[in-house]
Amino acid sequence: MGRRAAGRQGTAAVLAVVVTTFVSTTGDAAASLALVLDAARGDQTWRVTEVFLADLLPPIFLAPAIGALVDRYNARRVWLGGSLAQAALFACAAAVDGFHVRVALLALSGVLAVATGAASFALLPDISGVDRIARANSWMTTAASAAALAGPGAGGAVHTALGTGWILAFDALSFLAVAGAAAFVAPTRSAPPPTGKPLHEPTRRGLRLLRRNGATGPLLPVLAATILATAVEGVAGVFYLREVTGSDSAYGQLLSAWALGSVIGALLASWNRLDGRETLLVGGGAALMGAALLAEGLIPLTGAIAVAFLAGGLGNGTHNAGVRTLVHRHVPAADHGVAWACYRVLANTCVTTGYLLGTPGVLLGARTLIVLSGAGTLLAALYAYHRLHPSRREPAGESVGTPQREPSA
Repeated sequence: MGRRAAGRQGTAAVLAVVVTTFVSTTGDAAASLALVLDAARGDQTWRVTEVFLADLLPPIFLAPAIGALVDRYNARRVWLGGSLAQAALFACAAAVDGFHVRVALLALSGVLAVATGAASFALLPDISGVDRIARANSWMTTAASAAALAGPGAGGAVHTALGTGWILAFDALSFLAVAGAAAFVAPTRSAPPPTGKPLHEPTRRGLRLLRRNGATGPLLPVLAATILATAVEGVAGVFYLREVTGSDSAYGQLLSAWALGSVIGALLASWNRLDGRETLLVGGGAALMGAALLAEGLIPLTGAIAVAFLAGGLGNGTHNAGVRTLVHRHVPAADHGVAWACYRVLANTCVTTGYLLGTPGVLLGARTLIVLSGAGTLLAALYAYHRLHPSRREPAGESVGTPQREPSA
């Protein structure tokens, strides 16, 4: 097969993965919203927290071991089997009426999502070609951002018209589509020979690869601060923005402005001139998000916040695409699964902490929390710039991981 034909085949394969990811992520967003709406109907407010924590906490404890399993065994089979199992879980959730049972099934699906996410992340360079991984990550981030834009609206409309069961059934079908992509598009990667070592050893290796790597290590504080800050704003902003706008619909439009900006930013990350500049995408994206959150707290005007959110969303999209490509290029391919799973642990831990700290009245008021979150993210971005300035970079040989730039097939 010629190089051009192979490139077209790789592009078609990536598009199949992107489309099925968009459909599935849209279904997940709609299902989560439907369960939140069900929880909010009663007087027990802790049921809303139950939905959020069910999706966040199990992966924190299980993700590293699952990521190590992905690297140790056949990633294609993990992706296919995990997707089929998720389809079965959501089909069961659609068939039952109990709220707590549905939340428990959501928690199990979240654990499987770590496995399928790590497997698809590990296989993406093989699907797209290593030299086209930045564009593939841009498209994957675009799919996730577009799902965040479409999912809640679609979920709210369907929930009102048909109920939660139909949304959960759609989500089950969406995972069958993902399983189809895993079966027909994902290449078979030979698993390394069994080492006989316990799972905690590769787990420690995944954390060490991220922390001691010359490219990813200095950015870990930026990643943690950015995820924590946006989670704090996610809770505090519910109260603050509804007060500023005076309307639930206007509040929803502000959230849509951020999601729209994320789609634009993710597409911008595929620009050829930004290829190989993942540090700029991650740090610059964090700076844009921090500035947007700071503007949100300092300028309580709906129009100004909408512009800030569009810019912050753009930073969000470039930041997420940059993180994916940074890990792909600076962590050895044999450890992609565990490295990505360990990043998920960092993300989920920061989100959980942010949700708890961002509740107005627990520590501070909503507006103060938002201002502090924006300022903290900006300071973290400046810290990253200081650490990564050419005069302060460590010699390349001291980095645990090395760029995985291989010739295209």
